[in-house]
Amino acid sequence: MLKVRHSRVVSTGDCDPQCIVNYPNYFQWFDRNCERLFKDAGLGFHILFGDYLIDGIPIIEATSKFSRPARVDDMLEVETWIDNWSTRTFMVKHQITRDGDVIAEGQELRAWVIKDENSPGGITAAPVPEEVKQRFN
Repeated sequence: MLKVRHSRVVSTGDCDPQCIVNYPNYFQWFDRNCERLFKDAGLGFHILFGDYLIDGIPIIEATSKFSRPARVDDMLEVETWIDNWSTRTFMVKHQITRDGDVIAEGQELRAWVIKDENSPGGITAAPVPEEVKQRFN
């Protein structure tokens, strides 16, 4: 299973006045790591949009659990992988650790979407090609 890990140091801009990371930043880190994961699989977004003619991989549902606070100057490891695939969607999992201890976990249910002018919103979920799924094994 392909996983991507990214290290980051918490900056003051990531935090509230108590120097604790604001929760929306976790979701930004999750999203950036998802993009890194696709790049590491050889599927940068320029390839997805160009070769596979998709209109995106939007988040349908996102959840997170925060076990411990992260603070200014903490060194964090953000790890991301695809946990499972269905026909049109996939579950992306995230884990953030500090000194080997899990401090936050998240998951995003994402859809493989294409343009569809007959659908409300102009997009519809489409089957994820098997060759795409195989790149993450």
